[in-house]
Amino acid sequence: MPNKELKIVIADTHLPKLIQLEKSLNGLGYFKILPIQHFGDLRALDHELVEPFDVIIANKTLVLGTEIHLNLFWKSLRRINYALLYDDQKAVLSDETMRRIMARIDPPSPWECLKDLTWVKFKSDASYSSPCLAQKCRMC
Repeated sequence: MPNKELKIVIADTHLPKLIQLEKSLNGLGYFKILPIQHFGDLRALDHELVEPFDVIIANKTLVLGTEIHLNLFWKSLRRINYALLYDDQKAVLSDETMRRIMARIDPPSPWECLKDLTWVKFKSDASYSSPCLAQKCRMC
């Protein structure tokens, strides 16, 4: 079961890629997602009033565009636990890729494997109950 409290930032200049990434994360059960298209918005995450995010998934061209962007990105990254930078030309961030990435960041519970098992609750046997419940008596 995914940690529904995990706060994720996705940053890319291409709107279709942002939508695709957000849908992939929603499909995995993550809903606290902030999509960002401009570096100025990413820089605002460093403000003290903004609650820190847990994960950032960003396009390298947006973050590493200039030396100033790189320095500001590393400064804002100190408040984020996990960062994934991808190259838009080389990386294919499919649903399966996102599932594997998020499994490393947010590993499933050790009990996750038990969710697919069929659980049977047995009815309690009347012979093990107290005599007062089995027959009407005046002891109770």
